[in-house]
Amino acid sequence: MRAILSFVLTATVVACSTPGPEAATTSPPTTTVTTAAVITTTTSTPPTTAIVTTTTTAPAGVDITVSLSADFGAQAALGAFYGWIGDRARPEPIVPAALLAHVASIEVDGDMTLSADWYPAEVTGGRVGVATLGDDVVLFADEGSGWQIVGAHLARFGLAPWYGSPVRHVLIVGTDARPGEGQRLYRADSIHVVSSNLAARAGSIVGFPRDSYVATSYGHDKLTHVNATSDTDELLDITRDLSGLPIEGYFITGFLGFMRLVDDLGGIVVDIPFGMAEPLSEAYLSKGIQLLWGPNALAFSRNRHINGGDFTRSFHQGVVILAGLADILERDITAVPELVRILLQRTWTDLSLGDVLTLAATAFEIDHSRVTNVVLPGRSKMFRGSSFVILDVAGRFAVFGGLEDGILDAG
Repeated sequence: MRAILSFVLTATVVACSTPGPEAATTSPPTTTVTTAAVITTTTSTPPTTAIVTTTTTAPAGVDITVSLSADFGAQAALGAFYGWIGDRARPEPIVPAALLAHVASIEVDGDMTLSADWYPAEVTGGRVGVATLGDDVVLFADEGSGWQIVGAHLARFGLAPWYGSPVRHVLIVGTDARPGEGQRLYRADSIHVVSSNLAARAGSIVGFPRDSYVATSYGHDKLTHVNATSDTDELLDITRDLSGLPIEGYFITGFLGFMRLVDDLGGIVVDIPFGMAEPLSEAYLSKGIQLLWGPNALAFSRNRHINGGDFTRSFHQGVVILAGLADILERDITAVPELVRILLQRTWTDLSLGDVLTLAATAFEIDHSRVTNVVLPGRSKMFRGSSFVILDVAGRFAVFGGLEDGILDAG
């Protein structure tokens, strides 16, 4: 894969974490399991196969039978979910209440037999999985208490995807920690709020100049210093205050994590706006579209000895995030578990596995051409021998005032 999370939007793009288990996405298995509403269960296979046959004498209603080869927990959750859709007399499945409300309007005409393919991955903090049933997609997460359905796109019934809140905001942070240094609690070089609107298939990337002069718990300081002097939680709180947005959490990494993330994902394709040869950042790049591996992607993201200084650098970091999103859109939704595995191996985040998974799935629904990349306006000012950025108050309100729906008008 040639992408940066995305994510994250999509999300996904510059954080580093204790490496999780190396688990590649599995191919669709060849063995099937029949499951329906769950009345009688029998097993006859060795324990290592986890293949179970479930039969049912369902109450009056439409019977939806699902065939899936997976462990018992995932197949039982999927059978209960679709079984309830077919017959509301059955017990409600254990899924988010908003997802249950989202599918409550479905009316099924006649019994159905569905075949599911299963794509799981072991990740830092647990497991994630995607089941596909034709055009349907169902997302699973397991943080230690068993498989739980956390999102779904039931296209066969004409429903839009439900991947959590319809509007999402997440903070993406890249520190200036060099290889060999603690990657997380260093100065924040890259600070961006990435937003998405699932229904509109659109979003935005808003960059904060790293030297923005802000109020902190320990006095006024540059925004870049907050992560190192305090912690990422305070940095998140400050960006929430400045934006007025309900930013749900963060991803963060340092130089090493960022380079490894880019390399793990196969590089990113970036349109370099102009040639540059800057020794401090080691940015030696020609103008034009090119594939960047970790070191060059980092150099491009770091170079501030250019017209516009930190403002242009922050914009270029948004370009890198957009390049990652564009690459994600070339892939299939079944790649999500492996993408989440890679992301969480290289990142720290305060989000749950379910939230990370649904954010990654949201990235597959966003139209790359409908994501706006901007940097907050301001002016540079010298103070006590140091350069600060004084954010333009009216400009900040103009940017964030219209971003509650996750979409920023480029005009």
